[in-house]
Amino acid sequence: MDGQTRYNWRVGSPFARWVGTLFSFGHGGMVAVTAVILGMVLKNFSFPTYFDNFASWISIISLFLIGTLNTYNLLRTRNTNKEFQLNGLKGKFIPKVAKGTTNPFVIILVGALFALAAETVSQTAVWSLAASNSGKYTPLILGLVFMFGMMITDTIDSMIVYKMVNQSSKLGQSASRLMG
Repeated sequence: MDGQTRYNWRVGSPFARWVGTLFSFGHGGMVAVTAVILGMVLKNFSFPTYFDNFASWISIISLFLIGTLNTYNLLRTRNTNKEFQLNGLKGKFIPKVAKGTTNPFVIILVGALFALAAETVSQTAVWSLAASNSGKYTPLILGLVFMFGMMITDTIDSMIVYKMVNQSSKLGQSASRLMG
């Protein structure tokens, strides 16, 4: 998302400040839809007792590896003026449109596609399952609360990134790259 904000700033897109809003609208919208569908389908379903520990450790290990790889790649390119670009095997699976587009609908679509990641869907399944026993509309309400909370947070994030790269000094641009 920050990379999309920097890309949109670089090409002068009027949507540069709003990349976080657009991305999280797609992401949060997909989470809300998934929560509603799972809430309807998974009535009276319960996970085995070992599932909670298993899912937690998968998320912890996955996020740790992703964070470590991102930090390594950002530090590797910190002394250059170029933006970090995904190369190698990881970069081949991400289409060019996800790396840089000025089309707001494509940014929403990219956010929605990122919501289909295994970790997001599994977490959504767990809380929509728990919520489905609370009331008919609870999964929808939780999905929408998640979406609006994410939109607020990601809007602030893209505004900060935009402000940092828009500064005339190299310090703002370097700080933005360092933060990812």
